[in-house]
Amino acid sequence: MRGFFLIIGVVLSPVSASLAQRAEPVPAPDDVSLHFQIEGDQHRFHLGELIPMKFSYTADNADKYIYVSLSNKLAGGRGLEVTCSPPVEAVKSQPAMSPDPDRFTKMLNALCTGSGVGGGIGSGCGDCDSEYLLKDMELSFGTIPLNRYLRFRTPGTYSCVASAADITMVSRDEKIRPALLLKSKPVVLSIIDDPAWAHSAATAYADAYDKICRGDDTPEHRTTLECFDTAVRITYLDTRESLAAEVRMFDGRNHGWENGFWDAVQHSSYPEDALRLMTHRIQDADVQVSTAVLESLAIWDLKINTDAFQNARPAIFHSTALDDLRKYVRLLGSSLPAKNRDVRLESIKSYRTYAEQEYCEGQPLIPTEERNQVLASVGIRP
Repeated sequence: MRGFFLIIGVVLSPVSASLAQRAEPVPAPDDVSLHFQIEGDQHRFHLGELIPMKFSYTADNADKYIYVSLSNKLAGGRGLEVTCSPPVEAVKSQPAMSPDPDRFTKMLNALCTGSGVGGGIGSGCGDCDSEYLLKDMELSFGTIPLNRYLRFRTPGTYSCVASAADITMVSRDEKIRPALLLKSKPVVLSIIDDPAWAHSAATAYADAYDKICRGDDTPEHRTTLECFDTAVRITYLDTRESLAAEVRMFDGRNHGWENGFWDAVQHSSYPEDALRLMTHRIQDADVQVSTAVLESLAIWDLKINTDAFQNARPAIFHSTALDDLRKYVRLLGSSLPAKNRDVRLESIKSYRTYAEQEYCEGQPLIPTEERNQVLASVGIRP
């Protein structure tokens, strides 16, 4: 969040805010603890297997400590992190395959000042700003996949510790609220590599998802939970086989719940395969194609085949960026007549959004005559 501050001493000044952001958390006293464990006390898992973890806070003294969900409000605050020895790859929130969409927009509009069309998927939270007093009972966050935080690439034995700085002793009325740093006891995990298991798991999960989750109707609550759990287990496998299943089951539609396939495709360890599979998938009759998907494919193509996202000036790649975007817009346009009725309208909107953009060149991305022919093929007059 950004604030506008005018009077030093009355409200938090920019200097104070900057110092708060750079501050280090304070070591927590002994009477407050962070607990980290693996559900079911299991310690042996396959590469790509879902690892269910639980974490919670306990305090010996009721009403002394406050949990702050927006940890960046605290001086030195941060959310839960898990680190291991030997080191393990941390999962990034920003997909490696979609680097800096703002830079891509600058490439498209390099011949003028102004902004072009930008895709992207955002997320929100209606009640993220919550605070809770730690009572004499534990504050538990249920079961969360450790895979959200870490990606084990190689087999071995790992000692993992959870840490967080989202607890404070200072009420929200104070200007600066120091965060307390808590660390859990270590948990030892044994990770094994078993390609036969990975193949069997990918097949079993995909079959289960096809059976109970592929209908047009939103599943009942119990079935929704089963679908979500199955989808999550597929996405964490991160093999070429699981990637193919994710792409096949991604249809771009909102079924009333999030299956995570699009996010998993963007985070895949096999970007070339993901681009190739998604390039074919957007042309299928049952796929609703959004502007975000079109933009992402163009960005992936540019990243894989050029060094456009290094230090070169955006203007150098203006023509290449336009060509890549034009390629995927044309692929979508050629597939529109065959699109199913329930996905065609939104796909047409995405096509028109980009096809009609001029990107400072004095002519649309897709020539007017060509665009009109595409729209006429789906019954739309220019």
